Amino acid sequence: MAASTVAKIGAGTVMSFEDPDAANTYLPLQEVLTIGAIGEQGEFVETTPIAATTRTYIPGLKTPPDKEITGNDVPGDANQEKFLALAKAMAMVNMKVELTTGRIATFTLAMSGWQINEPAGDGAVIWTVFGKQSGDVIWSIASKTTMKKAA
Repeated sequence: MAASTVAKIGAGTVMSFEDPDAANTYLPLQEVLTIGAIGEQGEFVETTPIAATTRTYIPGLKTPPDKEITGNDVPGDANQEKFLALAKAMAMVNMKVELTTGRIATFTLAMSGWQINEPAGDGAVIWTVFGKQSGDVIWSIASKTTMKKAA
């Protein structure tokens, strides 16, 4: 049974990463602003024979999306500092995204550094972590009991 019966907004989504020091323990990133697309998109392989006048295709390999995860810079936030250190080290990290609809995505992120975005006088200081999703996303749906506890 689906956890949601109506559309929901993205506000309330939680992104977390697996603590490299404690397997199966996910640390939430409270200051994340954007997480990018989650999933895979298939490519197509052309199979058109020379006699055909219309191209034909078959599904090819799936390509996971590049990631630019952004967040408010809060020095001293232990989870954020650990995440940025992993990005600097170009680590492979297990990620979890819990959407407000009850869908949960877990995937591996190949990290490739981070930066502080150009500071603006009237805006927050924002960081961006760069990476690429590696492999398939594992999708699940939270139980209604789990969703009620989170509310």
